[in-house]
Amino acid sequence: MRQGEDILPFQAVASQRLYEQVAEQVTALIARGEFKPGDRLPPERDLAKALGVSRPTVREAMIALEIAGLVEVRVGAGTFVTDKSTHGAHDRQFEGAGASPLELIGARRLIEPEIAALAARQATPQDLAAIEETLAMTAAATDTASHRAADRLFHVRVAAASRNGVLAAIADEFWGEMFSPMFERMGALTGLIAARCSPRQRDATLTEHQAVYRALQAGIPELARSAMDRHLAGVEQILAEGEASDVQEPRVAAGGKP
Repeated sequence: MRQGEDILPFQAVASQRLYEQVAEQVTALIARGEFKPGDRLPPERDLAKALGVSRPTVREAMIALEIAGLVEVRVGAGTFVTDKSTHGAHDRQFEGAGASPLELIGARRLIEPEIAALAARQATPQDLAAIEETLAMTAAATDTASHRAADRLFHVRVAAASRNGVLAAIADEFWGEMFSPMFERMGALTGLIAARCSPRQRDATLTEHQAVYRALQAGIPELARSAMDRHLAGVEQILAEGEASDVQEPRVAAGGKP
């Protein structure tokens, strides 16, 4: 560009999450009157097929719309348009909802098994004692808050045992996103984050954490890597196919009607 020429009117490029793109399409349909307050949106499987995305992505979009107050997700009944939807769409209405829960777990599966492998090489007796303490905390957890606090501390301390400050910061950043509105709501809908921490859920977490700990204690990177990956794969499966994953699928009575 020659000196003196006007600067072209470029616009900033926005990095938009996939679930936000889906949510915005649904918002546009609501704004056009295709769906009115009280209407039930099409089933998750139908929206996924029409939009060319996965069902979990549609699920994330519905949660974003619910956080924005535009729809209400009723487990086993469907997703319904709310009265607030008539007030008009607002720019950046999904800002602050958080990262895609499935993308977050996918990123954790790429990084945390390698963190565990490195920790198996680098962990000191003090590191191992600190990690073992989180196992006792998990075993003693009696509610969801204490269970999640112990879970977070376990992963943060494993990362600290890698002796790499950048990796430790990344692990902590991951857990910051695990408390975002998106993750909280999707965790609740799929059963990953129960209203009450059941002994079964607590024991499953403890067993998986113990497997990682034993590999760290033995100083075997391959075992630590695989144990951490198995643990996170289980979390990923629950988010994708969890107990209440068909949040949009209405239950069908014996007569064939929802």
